[in-house]
Amino acid sequence: MKIVRSSDLVIKNLLALIMKGEIGPGDKLPSTEHLARQMGTSVISAREAVQNLSAIGLVEISHGRGTFMTKGAPVMEELFEARRVIESYCAMAAARLANPESMKILERLLKEMDQALKSGDIEQYSEMDYEFHLAIGKAAGNRILSKTLENIKELLRYQQSTINRLPNIIQGSSARHREIFKAIKEKDPDLAVRP
Repeated sequence: MKIVRSSDLVIKNLLALIMKGEIGPGDKLPSTEHLARQMGTSVISAREAVQNLSAIGLVEISHGRGTFMTKGAPVMEELFEARRVIESYCAMAAARLANPESMKILERLLKEMDQALKSGDIEQYSEMDYEFHLAIGKAAGNRILSKTLENIKELLRYQQSTINRLPNIIQGSSARHREIFKAIKEKDPDLAVRP
């Protein structure tokens, strides 16, 4: 199981506020000192969380004024859209470039997802789902896209287990993972990016 860093807890709580609509586009975030107190972390961890959100464009830091949610379309929709684009490209590239070691990792993760699904452990399934897509990103061979995918998935992982609890979602997800794996194994980039 992955160790959760304090900065990740701050991100998780901020994302929960965004999803609930308590923080919207253009809204000012609490200070890092306030976030640290509110979430029981250090100021350094709160600052790291805000910097991570700023690095991918979810918040804007205005020195002397504070930190604000970016304006425009709902941030989470943009995040999901970015995830779809990057995951699709990585799957296509992995279908061209995946090596036997990458395939072993993907196959192992699929088996672990199957076991979690069979036992009804949605949290474990969601964790393996996260790892599966990161492994595809690495198999794609582009370090920058792989790291970007990791950052986006890190932000979305907190919502993934909630989404996976919706009726029929996890079964569809499982079937799609098998299709992606098959496409990569058969070196079929077109099948890998099919919606």
